[in-house]
Amino acid sequence: MRSKKRLFELMALKEKVERNKFFKQSKSIVTEIEKNNAMQTQLKDMMASKKDSEKTITALQLRSDKWYDFQLQEQITATENRVKFLKKENSQITKKIAIRNQKMLKSLEKADIHRKLDLEEIEKKNLLSAPTINTKRQGFNS
Repeated sequence: MRSKKRLFELMALKEKVERNKFFKQSKSIVTEIEKNNAMQTQLKDMMASKKDSEKTITALQLRSDKWYDFQLQEQITATENRVKFLKKENSQITKKIAIRNQKMLKSLEKADIHRKLDLEEIEKKNLLSAPTINTKRQGFNS
């Protein structure tokens, strides 16, 4: 019976290790999302500051400004898509973390059940192996 308890403890440990790996992945994804959000705000600020400067410009400057605006817009769209993808990935990893956590808790619960069964079995053996004490004395008549 001891081996079952140990088996469930090892299974719980395995699930905990897997869960911690997913925690690390989730943490790196969250930092990546924060970086992309910061980049997106910087790009939007650049876009806004570019539109503020309205002065007389030549055709070449207008063309380069439009190209620059187009590049900024492409980068903003790319960061928005990346953030959307990373959030979806993070939600999948969060589900995996929850599943691993549930498996770990079930394994620990089963290990605890087997530990209790082992203790009961040990107590039962101890009770059966202990000598019984007779409170009634037989053979003596007063």
